Amino acid sequence: MKLEYKQLVVTGIVFAVFMTESIIHYSMAESKATRQTFMDAFKTLPDAKELAIMAAVVLTASIVSGFLVEAAEKQMGAKSAL
Repeated sequence: MKLEYKQLVVTGIVFAVFMTESIIHYSMAESKATRQTFMDAFKTLPDAKELAIMAAVVLTASIVSGFLVEAAEKQMGAKSAL
């Protein structure tokens, strides 16, 4: 159970950080394409379908990251705080 909890925490943190980054990048592109300020573009989220695709990509990368962190810890003999 401990390993599953750790993977869930790592995956959740990575997902939150990179989903935020994904929305920032989307807003930057939207700002450039529509010639509005970044803050104006940032106030509007992508439509539901596009947001779901972004979330699926980020979630996949987050899950992979969770497994890679676990493998790296095992390889280095590191002890996790979780």
